[in-house]
This record gives sequence, structure tokens and C-alpha cells, in this order.
Amino acid sequence: MKLGGNTRATQRRAVSALPDLVELVIVGVRAGLTPAAALGVAGRHAAPELQPAVAEVMRRLERGARLADALGALPERLGPAAATFADALATADRYGLALEPVLDRLAADARTERRRQAEQHARTLPVRLAFPLVTCTLPAFVLLAIVPALLGALSTLRGLTP
Repeated sequence: MKLGGNTRATQRRAVSALPDLVELVIVGVRAGLTPAAALGVAGRHAAPELQPAVAEVMRRLERGARLADALGALPERLGPAAATFADALATADRYGLALEPVLDRLAADARTERRRQAEQHARTLPVRLAFPLVTCTLPAFVLLAIVPALLGALSTLRGLTP
């Protein structure tokens, strides 16, 4: 898999932005654009992590490649997460299938996957916050609640009033 110099974090952001690209292509197709034109317009408005992959597809199209062949750049650059999107567009281009129902299903699946990943990330939040909570809140609690009580108890033992 070619990442085009991208780091894993950049690839993760690109994969998480993929549903937005699918939605933009759907809007373009519903507006009457061809799938290639819709992808080009969507690529200009997509997340910065997706733009190089879409630009590579557009370069291949400008050089005379068919859309189905040019779409190979998406999985090459973005990894296997973009393969289903590229395959759906390529299949619709090769066989003249209706593109909207396929893209609608892809977008729904991508949104579900994004939601699942967000929920998984949210479940790890308490574990990741345990250290800052213990190192910041516990000392403050000790200084504000325990120390004054101890000082009051010690001053009472010595016979002094607080």
C-alpha cells in the first residue's frame, strides 16, 4: 500500500474523512454531473488528506485512462478503506449501473463505521484521563480538604485555637 509519504495518523484522518467524500460525490451525481466530474469537484472540497489521492485519479483521467482504471489510485493512496468506494464507482462506470443507490449504501456504511470508531474512542477516554485526574485533582483535594483539617486538629492538640 502506497501512502504517498503520509503517516499513519494522516491515513487515519483520510479514512475518517472518506464518508464526507462519498457524500460530496453523491451530491455531484444528483446534481447531474458524471461520476468523474463529481469526483473532481468533490476532491476540491474534500479534506486535505484526501485531495492528493483524488488529484492522482484526476491526473490519470487527464492522461486518457478510463474512470474505472484511474480509480485504482484511491486504494493505492488511502489503503483498503477506499477500495469499496473505488470499486463501486468503477463497477458503475464499467457496467453502467445506477450509482446513487450504491453510493448511498456506502455512505451509510462509512458513517456507521465512523460512529463505531468514535464510540470506541470515547470508551477509552476514562482510562486515558485517569493519570491527569490522579496527578492534578488528588493533590488539590489533599491541599484544600485534608491539610486544613490536619492543621486544625494539630492546633487543637497544642491548645491553640485555629
